[in-house]
Amino acid sequence: MSKLSPVEALVKREQLVRDGFCIIPGVLDDSMLERWIEYSDSVLDATPHNPDTKYQGSDFHINSRRRYLRGDMHRPDLGLWSPLVDELVDLPAADEACEAIGIEGKESDDTVLILSKPAQGPALYWHQDFMEWDHPKASLPWPTRIFLSYYLVDTTVENGCLRAIPGTHLKRIPLHDILPAAHGPEIQALDTSHPVFADHPDAIDLPVKAGDLVINDARLLHAAHANRSNQRRTLLLQWHSIFPWPGVPSWWARPLPEVIQRASEFGSYEMSRIPGKYLGAERAAG
Repeated sequence: MSKLSPVEALVKREQLVRDGFCIIPGVLDDSMLERWIEYSDSVLDATPHNPDTKYQGSDFHINSRRRYLRGDMHRPDLGLWSPLVDELVDLPAADEACEAIGIEGKESDDTVLILSKPAQGPALYWHQDFMEWDHPKASLPWPTRIFLSYYLVDTTVENGCLRAIPGTHLKRIPLHDILPAAHGPEIQALDTSHPVFADHPDAIDLPVKAGDLVINDARLLHAAHANRSNQRRTLLLQWHSIFPWPGVPSWWARPLPEVIQRASEFGSYEMSRIPGKYLGAERAAG
């Protein structure tokens, strides 16, 4: 991976804030790609397909060695951990790219999800993955929760590349109001005739090369095309919290959002996957 120039990094940062995503090319080297392909194939080949994740393809949570040693495994029922996760979470090239574009206070969940759409697998529905919609941080113009994705193969519309609706991390659209909670039983039970699978006029496709890093704001509406190829399409996804509340990015030069100015007034909030009053609140106020 070649380093991002200051101009390139600024463009990526502005895209992440404005559109809700950005792509950093060539972050995984060939050695890391080959080891993760071998490991993910071994997990996928050894485990029967789960019909409850037919639209995601798979949903394996692989913990880091340090999380295993701490004894706080995510999805302990799966019992999966690997030092490969530590390597990926601590990847210098990814840290360097995130630092260059101004991501601060990054704290990993120390887990990697293997999400693999099988050959001829169906499309993934439109959804967003944010879980703190009742907290005022949901209205901030910068992300506080992101996922980093690495695809292990080149992706295209044909084999199920990522799709996104730019700006929907900050702006409510009619689609928000018909979406069941992401990945819950209600949305998993829908069939592909439901509007959550329909095309959207503002949607764009995000094909990438194997080893590229995709950074997404958790609030962004995204989906994936069906895999119409004869090969599985696998990605590795890791979650990070960034810009701890009520912190402000060091590079933020615009007026402070009202919720930051009033941060001392807010208490604790229940977790919620359903966008509420804070979606688009700061934009509407501005």
